[in-house]
Amino acid sequence: MLTGDMRKATLSPRNLVVHMDDAKTRARQALESVSFDVHESRQFVDYAKSFTARASRTKGGFRWLCLVLVGLVAGGVAVLIQFLLMQVNEFNLDTQRWLFDMEVGLGFRYLVWIGTSIVLASVAAALVCFVEPLAGGSGIPEIKCVLNGIDLPNVLKLRTLGAKVLGIVCSVGAGLPCGKEGPMIHSGAIVAAQAAKMNAGPIIAPFRQSAESRDFIAAGAAAGVAAAFGAPIGGVLFAVEEGASHMNPRIMVRTFVCAAVASLTVRFFAGPMEGILAWGTLGTEVPVEFGRFFSQKYQIWELPIFAAMGVFGGLCGALFNGLNTRLSKWRMRHVGARGLVRFFEALLVTVAIVSFNFFAPLLKKDGPTHMAGFCPAQKLFVDVGGAAIRELFHSEEHIDMGMLSFFALIHFAQTVWTYGLGVPSGLFVPSLLGGASFGRIVGQLMHHFDPLATKSGLYALIGAAAMLSGMARITISLVVILMETTGEAEWSIPLFVVVMCATWTGNYFNKGIYHIHIELRHIPLLEQRPEDELLALQAKDIMSENVTSFHCRATVKDLIGTLEGCRHGAFPVVDASDRFVGLLERSTIMHVLQLGKQYGALSRCPSDDKDKMVPYVEMVRNGHPKKPALSAVKEALAAEDYDKSVDLTPYTDMGCYTVQECASAMRCHTLFRSMGLRHLTVLSDGHVVRGIITRKELVAAAERVEEHKCGGPPAVDNNVAGRGCPQRQQSSSSEEEEEEEEEDVEVGET
Repeated sequence: MLTGDMRKATLSPRNLVVHMDDAKTRARQALESVSFDVHESRQFVDYAKSFTARASRTKGGFRWLCLVLVGLVAGGVAVLIQFLLMQVNEFNLDTQRWLFDMEVGLGFRYLVWIGTSIVLASVAAALVCFVEPLAGGSGIPEIKCVLNGIDLPNVLKLRTLGAKVLGIVCSVGAGLPCGKEGPMIHSGAIVAAQAAKMNAGPIIAPFRQSAESRDFIAAGAAAGVAAAFGAPIGGVLFAVEEGASHMNPRIMVRTFVCAAVASLTVRFFAGPMEGILAWGTLGTEVPVEFGRFFSQKYQIWELPIFAAMGVFGGLCGALFNGLNTRLSKWRMRHVGARGLVRFFEALLVTVAIVSFNFFAPLLKKDGPTHMAGFCPAQKLFVDVGGAAIRELFHSEEHIDMGMLSFFALIHFAQTVWTYGLGVPSGLFVPSLLGGASFGRIVGQLMHHFDPLATKSGLYALIGAAAMLSGMARITISLVVILMETTGEAEWSIPLFVVVMCATWTGNYFNKGIYHIHIELRHIPLLEQRPEDELLALQAKDIMSENVTSFHCRATVKDLIGTLEGCRHGAFPVVDASDRFVGLLERSTIMHVLQLGKQYGALSRCPSDDKDKMVPYVEMVRNGHPKKPALSAVKEALAAEDYDKSVDLTPYTDMGCYTVQECASAMRCHTLFRSMGLRHLTVLSDGHVVRGIITRKELVAAAERVEEHKCGGPPAVDNNVAGRGCPQRQQSSSSEEEEEEEEEDVEVGET
């Protein structure tokens, strides 16, 4: 039975027409998704049966070894970033101190300061604008998409890792309001993706399967969080909250081990590297560390104040997201993803921000003019994020309220301007710093009226959580990360209250910043929870019709012709009476055609290839599940091979998920999200194929539902739902694929 809200906005196929603008259509057609479901073909089942108990133990042992290796490397990458940043910051400060001691004028000191920043920003921007555009930003939206089942080209390549690591060192060292924790998360995911390609002793690439690779990437992302904050539990929860819907206790334990190793690696090196601890002594030093609080007490009457701070953080976060969305749209129209325009924009923003932050501390009356003598309020403009946050959390002296308010406003505007710039940049530390500033203001005001109130530094902690949650809409994982970085489990309730209030308030106005940037790129991300109105729609209302299918036996000529004529990701296989048998992936067909001649899978007579098929392990050795180029497939075939036929039955997934045409669109969404599907075949009562649903049909239907709820007029068209998109009717199949030759695709740029 429909709820009251659903009755008001109930949609029918007649008034729900999905149509996408050309930019969105082009962006989505350039992407392909990934199936995380088990492929129950006879070929794969035989491969699975060939595993002995010893082989299974070998695979399991190598999996643990690879996870430990991922944790070690992810921690090592974080240590490298931290070490290089320390060297850059010490060089800048030592140079300014030396110039001041030499009695060099302020103007020359500024030229040296801004010159160093321009050089560093040039390196960071060049890596993004000319080497790898996907190294820009934090990388968290991209990792969310990968875990959601979208194959983004170049996101997990070693080239992206190199550009990300060097770029974040340069962008943070240049003085831009960027955080290094987001790029650390992205780096951990890249390390894990590369580890998934390894062999397990004699077993060829067993972790290259989509589901195994996804588990590794989730573990790598968690290791990145643990390496940045020294928070392994928070890292696991972050991976669960931000996209890993496949988690179960077994995978969670593996993820935790990987995150714990990363945290251990960072703690082993960080203390001795900073000269605080002896080698072999593990302390609290991590790349983003906030120190320990000595007072853990708060008054019960302060909980409503914390909640109000959460509401304010949600409002600020919604404002930040709205302003940054407008700026990002302008950049997409006028700047682009790469090139000189984006490069010079990054330099212009660097000059403006660094110049302002150099002279802003001098506005304090009777304040020192050299950086070594700056008071806490002045240091906020020139300190790296982590040091400034620790000052706000733990400083016992009263911080000048005027300068603190001035910094909070300016930092907010600078962060809006910087996020989305053509440099690697994270959002965690800048948002935590801005929130800590406003929280410190509230704390000092509270102490002015009530000396028994909680210390100002703890209010800064509450403000930091409110601001980050208001922007990114992160809840439970943020609470645990802050608890682990500060060692304050007693503050779990206030932190949880503030992040929930911030998230609820922000969600009233817009979505989280990561989700907004995913939508701006037109990436078809499946939400965790489907729209309620999808219950009123049926599978036949949103499916793609006129599906291209194969019979159980097909000629090589027909297969090649079909592959050349469309870019579908999978094809239904039907028997002689057109009843559905199973689903055959495009990649499998191409590997079979390329290798079939070697294994006798191509024949002129059906009896000649009986019980002959391409082994699954050989397809894996050939790069499966990635598909070969169609040109390479043709090169492997001789002219006489085109008249031969192939038995497709051994390679067909006969256990794939299907739905009846009367099934609700909500059920289809749930199957896609929970089972990690790529295609869902729609059948009639007679087991005949009626259509196919992919995530693009589901996302398009959900978008139109949302437009209708917001008062948008229904489109006038004779088609319905997913069939309303002309491109989908003409393509008539399961999934829009990228070109056979591997391309560097600019994800969702208009």
